[in-house]
Amino acid sequence: MKLEVIKSYTLAILVGISFLLTFSLWSYQSNSPYLEEEGLVNEEEIDLGGTTVTKKSIVQPTSIIFNKYDNYFGFSDPGEREDLYHDIQTWVLYNFRVTDANGAPNEGPQVELTFPDALPMEIIPSIFTVNNTAEIDMPENMFFQRMFISLKSNNNTLTFIFLSTDGKTQVKADVNNTQKRELLNDYMVKLTGLEEYTMIDDPGYPIYIPMNPVDITKYYLDSAIIAPDVMKNILFLDPAEVVENVSDDNEIWYQDGQRSMRVFKNKLSMEYINSQETVYNPMSVTDLLDKSINRINSYKGWTDDFRLESVSTAQNNIRFQMYYDGYPVFNPDNLTIIEQRWINDEVTEQRRPLYQITDPYPESFKLESGNELIKYLKSHQTYNLTKIEDIQVGYRLYSMESLGNSRTLTLMPSWYVKMDGEWLQVTIDSENVNRKGVS
Repeated sequence: MKLEVIKSYTLAILVGISFLLTFSLWSYQSNSPYLEEEGLVNEEEIDLGGTTVTKKSIVQPTSIIFNKYDNYFGFSDPGEREDLYHDIQTWVLYNFRVTDANGAPNEGPQVELTFPDALPMEIIPSIFTVNNTAEIDMPENMFFQRMFISLKSNNNTLTFIFLSTDGKTQVKADVNNTQKRELLNDYMVKLTGLEEYTMIDDPGYPIYIPMNPVDITKYYLDSAIIAPDVMKNILFLDPAEVVENVSDDNEIWYQDGQRSMRVFKNKLSMEYINSQETVYNPMSVTDLLDKSINRINSYKGWTDDFRLESVSTAQNNIRFQMYYDGYPVFNPDNLTIIEQRWINDEVTEQRRPLYQITDPYPESFKLESGNELIKYLKSHQTYNLTKIEDIQVGYRLYSMESLGNSRTLTLMPSWYVKMDGEWLQVTIDSENVNRKGVS
């Protein structure tokens, strides 16, 4: 009888162990969620040699404007603008509250930050420093593209105002820091490192551009070509099963039936498509941003300075723009963007550069003033100021001769206007205005 009891206990223990092992296998998640797609390859074979980023580093404003009683000032050097923003990100925000708004605040000296696209209020704790994050209840389905720092208070407090995109609601938070308030006051009073900007009163958001000619650097750059095989190892389920072909126009195609990757003949960019059913669920901005960042981080794919440009939840599409020396870089052949589309937690489309900038060779350059630009835009029917979404000083990237595994590039300073979601280069000293989309 005792023997039967022992057998029963032994069987129960074995069944329990079997259940635990089975459950562990079911619930196990690899540290690399894309291991199956990456195939049996070494770590070096799925490393683009770039860096990793976070939401805090890749989501940055395109402008910081000091509003001094309706006189506008911005940084002469975009590097100083970035330094201030990184400092602002460390200031501790507390006392969050939601109030009604009647458009942008205008209650005395204030600093205005504009982001490249609308962001959900829930992203605030991810890109700024927040006290007691767990206690903050951010409004759902509410977005902001502009935020303001008000110096109205007579005490040491700064008030952060995140204005909803419809201008009817605002999320406020306070910063109690005497040193940081004095920092912004000094900018307002001394205008150190600042220059005067002019405002274009746009029906959407006001656009601020430098009033005077812009001192900027033109660059000649050396760049290293990224081997397409690395992207093949990253994107395909089993790289060993991928068929490679070279077309008559010298484009390289990689295919495995469902997936295809096209390396353009200039060898500077690629396009990937994973054919899937078109039925999909829209992703939230934060989910799309998180997944895209994590995916590109997994193979160190940030090979140059990229920043968030736009997010479309309707298409699950996200785009990152290359920057150099603090300015956006554009190219009509999409050589300066990383773009992804996601369906069912998987990248189904991707476009990206296949080069990495190495050595720069600078040259002084002076760009026409903002006043000249406005005069030019008003005198050409091609442009309707009421339909311009944004204006930026940027670089046009030109590709020059190829030397083995390197390529010489040129960054030419230029004015750019954004219309219908596309960035257009404006050449003021010529009657010919390039209206081809460049981002």
